Amino acid sequence: VMWLDFDIFLVQNPGPMISAAAEGYDLLMGYDYDSIASAMVSFKRARPVTHRWLFEMVRWLYDHPYEHDQRAISAFLNYTEKVALKAEHLPTQPRWFVLDVNNAFINFASWEGRFEELQLVHFVDGSAFSLYGRSESDPSVPETKRRMVTDEENGGVKRTAMDFFYQPGPIAADPATFWREQPQLTRLLEGQRRPRPAQKQKCGILPSVETAHSGYGWLVEAGA
Repeated sequence: VMWLDFDIFLVQNPGPMISAAAEGYDLLMGYDYDSIASAMVSFKRARPVTHRWLFEMVRWLYDHPYEHDQRAISAFLNYTEKVALKAEHLPTQPRWFVLDVNNAFINFASWEGRFEELQLVHFVDGSAFSLYGRSESDPSVPETKRRMVTDEENGGVKRTAMDFFYQPGPIAADPATFWREQPQLTRLLEGQRRPRPAQKQKCGILPSVETAHSGYGWLVEAGA
């Protein structure tokens, strides 16, 4: 089963790459170029251990609606975060790792820049802040949502990066020739290229929010 956030654009069918990456694992999580594991995209293999782990986590979140789902996912994976549940009561974790965030399953804010490997773009749109009655000044609203880009090809209107991708042309484009046919989108992503960080941000949902773990998890040591 694949989970995809709504603010994701599929450049091509990620199935073959996910199948190869899932060899030996029951769960693959999204990640971030600069920081920590992310729930924006995930692959879950239909096995009893995965089913029980997911069931117990969703049930716990239902009974604890105040908790951030991303923090709960990390906690139930016993990875850097803690929630109001003792470690001995956690379900058995499935065998898990993370997807390639450097070039294949990227967040729009930054990536290494290999277009031929790119499977999908997550825009970290953040529109959910409005559902909670929060203003645009809320610190949880991501920079990619605040940043507007001038669309020179359509009268100079201001659009978010996600709006550029969700147009009829890109949606109908052939994945084999996508970047050649969509030069404006190519320029947008070229502008997000960054050198691979020497070290990721420390653990946490937001850099300004105190977390249960003040250092780095084993994924950083694994070079993920």
